[in-house]
Amino acid sequence: MDYYTSSSDLATGLFAGAMIFVAVVIIIAAIIALLQIIGLWKILKKANQPGWGALIPIYNQYLLCKIVGVSPWWVLILCLSPILVLIPIIGSLATMAATIYFTILLNVSLARSFGKEDGFAVGLILLAPIFYLILGLGDSKYLGAKPMNDVVFNKINQVNNNTQANQTESATNSKEDTNIKYCTSCGSKIDEYTRFCPNCGKEVE
Repeated sequence: MDYYTSSSDLATGLFAGAMIFVAVVIIIAAIIALLQIIGLWKILKKANQPGWGALIPIYNQYLLCKIVGVSPWWVLILCLSPILVLIPIIGSLATMAATIYFTILLNVSLARSFGKEDGFAVGLILLAPIFYLILGLGDSKYLGAKPMNDVVFNKINQVNNNTQANQTESATNSKEDTNIKYCTSCGSKIDEYTRFCPNCGKEVE
């Protein structure tokens, strides 16, 4: 009888201990989340953005991208990146690389936009709630968007610009070509409005 009673008491004690541990973890997580929200709220207000945006998970990342000059497309990429996990090995590595790159890009840009050195971004990454509070509640001023060089989107923009330039050049050349005629006698190029071939003198029809 004593054996079963002791076992029951032990199980009850373990369960109670586990519940207390879970409750403590939840409380600590809630405090950390609250501190981060307060800091982010103040950061957004300093940048003339709605502070309540800090409460909405994806929207707050979009607002951060907006104030620091990082392409908001990164938020969509990160939201969709879990799909890549379906691709063995490569998908997981690509998702991890994109997450790490975006985290560094965003936080370095955030530090610069508030006049901080790049090293401050390390604190933003590792201890976000504390360093968000430092930026939000401290005397740091928003200096405008000062993004870190985004090699990914800069390359994409460069390719797009080159493509557009080539298309414009091709369209211009095509337009010029329509304004050029050829002499039926000697084959020389002549302007659209020229009546006589400058090479052979034949009248252009």
